[in-house]
Amino acid sequence: MGGLGGLLFCVLAGFGAMRAAWPAPRHWSAHDPLRLAMAPAFGLGLLSLVYFAVRTVMGGTGGVVLVAFATLAMGLAGFAWWRAASAEAENREWAKGPTWLWLVFGAVAGVAAFTLTLILIASPHGEWDAWSIWNLRARFLFRATEAAAPFDPLLNWSHPDYPLLVPASVAGLWTWNGGETQWLAAAVAVVFWASAVFVPVLVLARLRGTAMGLTAGLALAGMPLLTRNASAMYADVVVGYFFVAAIGLGLLAIQTRAGRGAAILAGVAAGMAAWSKNEGLLFCGIFVVTFVGVVRSRAELAERIRLVVPLVVGMLLVLAFVGHFKYHFAPANDLVAVGKSASMGARLLDFSRYSVTFWGIAEGILTFGDWLVPPVIVFGVWLALQGIRKVDSGSVVWPFLVAGLQLVGYLVVYVIGSDRLEWQLETSAERLLLQIWPAAIFGLLYLAKDSAATEKR
Repeated sequence: MGGLGGLLFCVLAGFGAMRAAWPAPRHWSAHDPLRLAMAPAFGLGLLSLVYFAVRTVMGGTGGVVLVAFATLAMGLAGFAWWRAASAEAENREWAKGPTWLWLVFGAVAGVAAFTLTLILIASPHGEWDAWSIWNLRARFLFRATEAAAPFDPLLNWSHPDYPLLVPASVAGLWTWNGGETQWLAAAVAVVFWASAVFVPVLVLARLRGTAMGLTAGLALAGMPLLTRNASAMYADVVVGYFFVAAIGLGLLAIQTRAGRGAAILAGVAAGMAAWSKNEGLLFCGIFVVTFVGVVRSRAELAERIRLVVPLVVGMLLVLAFVGHFKYHFAPANDLVAVGKSASMGARLLDFSRYSVTFWGIAEGILTFGDWLVPPVIVFGVWLALQGIRKVDSGSVVWPFLVAGLQLVGYLVVYVIGSDRLEWQLETSAERLLLQIWPAAIFGLLYLAKDSAATEKR
């Protein structure tokens, strides 16, 4: 069927997983646009897990990968169909939103998509991290006969400890294709860029109104840095998508009838973030602790405890793969290895490192985004004018708090783990901020007060 067939099976697997965990009647339902928007990225994540499992157990057996993933996709679709027979009807009322805002969003998203396509055509192998880490690892996975070959310590310059969602999904699509072709690696980049833009739009449209959702879409589609990093085929866009997807699904579990089904999917999304980049492991911890801890009443706490069990189950389904990879294949992370040569405790007490890190991140925030005016100023002014809505539930501040704590976590890692602090801040701070950007925008707009232009109606 070729690479296109593999992509279609990813959509089927992702959509089947969505409806299996979060069922709806067999006809097209109110949340199906969101399920369909999430399906390709989730499907690629599932493909990467299947590819890694088969590759680990049986070595280079492409035919088994195809059979295993096709069976999984059809099994999920069949289970979703069975569950749909007893599913409750979903509310079909969606606010249309202002026509002018749809037109502006469509124009901005269209220009960004066109720009992304042109860059990928001009540079089909991406930029440095793409061909030195992600696509390199995909080629090792696809070509090597020994399961451990891609993670040889001699390749430490290529960060063989990095998780495998991106390279394993690309290698899986190459298996479907019957050979390597760079357009499939580019297709993975496009899928995650589109997911990072459109999923927050649909979640916010459901929870806060279409106008608020489209505002988030403008902030994401109109971010040149997001388009540039997607065209560079960097995994920062991938992990950033799973951050915001996990938060969005967590809110749907809390605020709608989606309940435990959405909680399971939120956990899977958080686990997929850890399967994308090491930063996702930090996110998983923050996500669970704040999900339970950010409440304003005992009743709210009881509801979160009820939902956190399926959430953690979904997360552990993916973290089991991450743990197996880290224990059996991945060498020590370079930050941990550096910590052996200089006490992390000593760095923790070196207050000059806090100053360097703080000002490095502050500079990154003020120059972030390739916008004429820094987005932190744009949205700070907008929030001051819009105002913050009444915080009658912990869920109102939870998304923004998760993004903020993730940033604090990055600051701590810089302080205690970086041997070349100034250089690492200069080369990575912008991309770490980009990881948080979709979740931060989502959280900010979820926190903002309604106005005549943005109220849900």
